Formats: sequence, C-alpha cells, structure tokens
Amino acid sequence: MRSRLSLIYIGVLTTSLILPAGCRRPEVQIYDTPKDTSERARPLAELSAPSDIADALTWSPHAGWKELPPTQFRKGNYLYNDEAGAVEITVTSFPGSTGGLLANVNRWLGQASLPAVDASQLQKMTSEMSLSSGASATIVDLKPSGETEDSTSIYAAIIPFMGQSWFFKMSGPRSTLESQIEPFRTMIEAIEFGGPAAAATSEAPGTEDASHLGDLVFSTPQGWTVSEGNSMRIASLAIIKEGFPAADFSITSFPGDTGGLVANVNRWRRQIGLADWNASQVEAAATRMTNPSGLEFTMFELKSDSENDGNADKETILVAIMEMEGRSWFFKLRGDALLLDIQMDKFKYLLQSVRFSHEGHNH
Repeated sequence: MRSRLSLIYIGVLTTSLILPAGCRRPEVQIYDTPKDTSERARPLAELSAPSDIADALTWSPHAGWKELPPTQFRKGNYLYNDEAGAVEITVTSFPGSTGGLLANVNRWLGQASLPAVDASQLQKMTSEMSLSSGASATIVDLKPSGETEDSTSIYAAIIPFMGQSWFFKMSGPRSTLESQIEPFRTMIEAIEFGGPAAAATSEAPGTEDASHLGDLVFSTPQGWTVSEGNSMRIASLAIIKEGFPAADFSITSFPGDTGGLVANVNRWRRQIGLADWNASQVEAAATRMTNPSGLEFTMFELKSDSENDGNADKETILVAIMEMEGRSWFFKLRGDALLLDIQMDKFKYLLQSVRFSHEGHNH
C-alpha cells in the first residue's frame, strides 16, 4: 500500500482591503496526494463555497440600551441610564493598531481625567477574553484608585480584525458601568465575524490585474486532521491524542503587520496567561528559518517558564509569522505543553512544506 501525504491548496489573492461588501470566501480544497506523483490527485472535499459578506463584525446590543444614531466615527452608539447616571457604549474601528494598547489605554485614562500608566501597570488593567467564534478580545478595565460611585470609569474590548482595530467601549459612573459589565461581555462574546479570508483573497471593486501569489500549499503532518475552525481562518487542523486535550492549528492572513511583532506576541502570550514581553525579550525569543521554497518565517515558542506566569493549564503556543507582499501570514498551534513538545518537529515539517504553486498564475 502506498503511503499518502495530505496537501491543502488555498487560493490567495493579495489585495489590501477593508472588508468591502460582496466579497467571496476562498475555495479551500483538500487532496489526498500519493507520493507516487504518477497517480493523479483526487479531490476529496471542498471545505467552503463562495458567499457574500455584508459586514466585518456584527453584534447584538443589550435590550436595555437605548440606540442612538451613528456618527461619522461611531459604528454603534448606545446609552444606558439609571439613578446614578448615564453610561455611553460606543463601537468604533480604525486602521492598524492606532498606536498600540498602551497608547490607547493612556488616551482613555486622559478622557477620564486619570493619570497615565506604564507597561508594567498596564498588565493589571487588561485581560484576554475568548469569544464564541474562537477569536479573542483584549478587555480593559480602567477605574480610579480611590473610586466612588460617581467616579468616571471605562470598560472596553479591543478586537483586531482584517487590519483594523475595533473598540467596544463603555464609559460613565462606576456604579452604573458595573451594572452593565455582564451584558457588555455577553455582547462581546457573541460577536460574529464576516469572512476575513474572503476579504483577504477577493478583488476590490473595480480592481483589475491584481497581483496573485498563487495557491498556498502545505503538507499535513501525519496524525493531524482537518477541523471545523471558524470564519476567521484560512485553514484549521486538530491534533487528537489520547490523554491530552485536542491541540488546535490555524492559518490566518491579514493586510499589513496587524499592530507589529511585539503586539502580536503579547496578545498570544496573554491568551495562555503569560505576562507581556518588552521588545528586547520578543527579539531574543524569536528564531528564524527559511524553507526550501525560499519563504521566511519568524517563529516563537510561547510557554510558561516559571511558577508565577499564571499559566495554570500549562498550555503552549507555537507560532510562525510569514510576511509577503504587504500581508502577514500566521501559522499557529495551541495546546498542552507536553503534547506540543512532542509535535514540535511536525510543526516545523509543515512550515518546511509551505509554498505557493505557480500553475496558472502570474508572479
């Protein structure tokens, strides 16, 4: 019996978009390709079909909030009142990281007439929240140290998506704001994402002769299986081994650098309860490799290195970043630390196999 090697082909068009309407999801096809290339590859399944996308993010505000007309910058605009005062709930989005997490937090602190903080203080004000879609949000809770019921406070969620930073923010008297944290978090957890892969791989309206990288191809390591994933992903795989929770592998791609290397690494570290790194620590932890196709990756192994990291579940994240033609590609594996130690070579094997096919495309 011939041994077989699974390959995944993903059509990718590199145009920098901000989620236009009418985009299509990419076609992802899985082939069971024999090592004997004389035998023709046969398609097993098409994981996704073209679909229209109306909005980047959609959310359902709490029924008790009064909806106000949107403004030039506010995509969502709501108000909640009780005897103590009014809380304003807003939704905005801007390209890039708008200066980074620390800059945004200090801007909000200024709005609330609170003193600015440094990076070490920032960690005490932020946390990561997992959404039902599989994505994550950075939660920011800003309140005065000597707070009273009428002290102005801010509670916000930041979600990076398709090269944009989305800000969901509540501000108002502390007592009133606290009463709305639970419905606010319920709204955030249920946020639905339009297909970023579709926006990332579709032509902008009126664009002709767009640059085309070709089909992204990689070999699936033995024992890794295709999983359902979510709309933010180009591809999803799972590692299921007895005695371990399932490990999750994903490929995503976005325009630009999505906030930069330090911001991305610290976002992933917070997902598994690790403290932020400064720029020097990020650079020291980076390893770089070039695969046989000439594609360059920056790799990180993010795991607990002390008992004080707060990583109670002892999870590890292996991630590789590839930048090409104005886009960032993220190859990410998250799971039990011991399981990922065992799977490290297979993760690197997958990266070594990544290439862009040239058939039928201009380069």
